[in-house]
Amino acid sequence: MAPDSALNTLANILSFEQIQQTMPQWFQQGGIVMWLLLLASFLTTTVTLERFFGWTKYYLTRERTVLHDCFSALNRHQKRDALLHCQKLDTPALNMLARGINALPFPPNEIMESYAEKQISLMSRGQSLLDTVITLAPMLGILGTVLGIIDSFNILSLQGVENPTAVVGGIAQALISTAMGLCVALLALLPYNLFRSFIQKLTLHLESSGSEFYHVCHQKSLITNKISEIMKTQEASHTTKNKIDSVSRDYELKEGSDKVKGKLNAEIQAIHKTTQKSVIEMYANAIDNRDELKQSEPATEKVQ
Repeated sequence: MAPDSALNTLANILSFEQIQQTMPQWFQQGGIVMWLLLLASFLTTTVTLERFFGWTKYYLTRERTVLHDCFSALNRHQKRDALLHCQKLDTPALNMLARGINALPFPPNEIMESYAEKQISLMSRGQSLLDTVITLAPMLGILGTVLGIIDSFNILSLQGVENPTAVVGGIAQALISTAMGLCVALLALLPYNLFRSFIQKLTLHLESSGSEFYHVCHQKSLITNKISEIMKTQEASHTTKNKIDSVSRDYELKEGSDKVKGKLNAEIQAIHKTTQKSVIEMYANAIDNRDELKQSEPATEKVQ
């Protein structure tokens, strides 16, 4: 097993050297760092082309007319027609509005905001890679230059100052990796800034579309908070019950008897006491008047 693995390793090294010999002379002079920069440039080119076609497809889709038709249908309380308009095209704004319409009459804020964040994240894919390449490529170039300078000084220490051409040539070759790193960073910087501006415009477009949707829904009373309505209904019923209890009697049965004892609340008791007192005073006045009449009758008979 050990000889086989050694042979495989040797074969890989020989194949790598053959591939390296096919590369240009300036690439070979840059050292091993050039391969890392080549990989970074390949990834940058792939992401740039993929995002370029994605954004081109998005901007070629004309959704302004469809958005206008959708909001017009919502103004006429035609949610089904508005949903059909949103389903005509596959764009982030129309898909967000379609999810908001499906959520009606409940508040669609959370659903629409969540979908908008997902769409922005989807359209932002590859940005982190471009940002990494912008930072990493110059550092790899400088690393290649430092390694080349170290080799040049090693040659200088071996040959002395009698052959400065080899040293100067080594430093010149070492600077190739720095130039390559800067080129790769520029290759990633331009599409990164371009795509970032596209993402900012998309974010503003989704925010404006969502704000207009909320405005139309609130203006046409398309959003109703069922939870608040249930709470208001419960509060109203509770208040009504309290009012009924305030003018009603609480009855309780006496133990060992079939009689019902009526217990009035404070207001009814006050009214009852006032009425009873007035009746007692009325009867007392009647009794006094009767006694006065009886006392006056004997006096009248004596006079006669």
